Amino acid sequence: MKIRYGHSGVHLFDRKTGLNVLLDETRPPVREWSQAPRYVSLALTNACELSCPYCYASKAPSKLSPNAIITWAKELDRHGCFGIGLGGGEPTLYPEFSRLCEELNHSTQLAITLTTHGHRFSKQLASQLRGNVQFIRLSMDGIEKTYEKLRGRSFAAFLQKLALVRDTAPFGINFVVNEETLGELELAAEFAFENGASEFLVLPQSNDQGRVVLSESDQEKIANWINEKQSTYRIATSSTADFADRVIRLFPSNKNYESYDFMHLDAFGTLKLSAFSREGIKIAEGDSILDAILTLRQQSHENWEVVR
Repeated sequence: MKIRYGHSGVHLFDRKTGLNVLLDETRPPVREWSQAPRYVSLALTNACELSCPYCYASKAPSKLSPNAIITWAKELDRHGCFGIGLGGGEPTLYPEFSRLCEELNHSTQLAITLTTHGHRFSKQLASQLRGNVQFIRLSMDGIEKTYEKLRGRSFAAFLQKLALVRDTAPFGINFVVNEETLGELELAAEFAFENGASEFLVLPQSNDQGRVVLSESDQEKIANWINEKQSTYRIATSSTADFADRVIRLFPSNKNYESYDFMHLDAFGTLKLSAFSREGIKIAEGDSILDAILTLRQQSHENWEVVR
């Protein structure tokens, strides 16, 4: 098992099984904390063939270098990162995507996850990814006619792709909640778990600044549903500041340490505190991602210099 030291204690993780063990009675001194975030998401490319009206991802053409991705992943691995999430855009549009996943899986101990709309999945891609990715997040906003209206794709075709995803790796469903999908929240969760999902991620629709655009009453409805159902379903939700406080957290997070746990690298090579952040640090191929991580933490006014 991989070991990480941090503000919560000593954290052990097995990427093959997904087992997490937190020894929170042991608090390592700050100088021993792992320097990389626990998890880093990477937008491999901004390319996507769908045109979902609520998507906040950049549409400007850009993609990360495969050599840079592998080098940065190895550096993250050495400094205590547990996993990287490959997204976009649509990550399966990235050239030689399956080969990249294979190289990342074999050259690091990182858990490799991806977020996808699923429509590019085929038996060949599933075979290539099997064993090289540990978890897949499948995006599904609405079911049946609502899905088809928002995603512009057949729901019957989505079901076929879901079967391929299910045979590739453990998976969860990502569900954007807006005025059109709110009424289908319960049906969507039932659908997800009946079809083998291990997690249901609720994402209140946000703008490109990370602000939830739903009304106060709709946000309350979502939060109440999550609070009621999280003992029945495995539910995750957005950490967006103006929504997260409404949800009862089974495992509360400490916002003072968010950048110890998570960062985002966009397709332009800019490291950010989150995908919604306007500011960040541009990393060129050959630059150290760890140096950028430490600098970004200092710029965000966290007391990280004591660890350096």
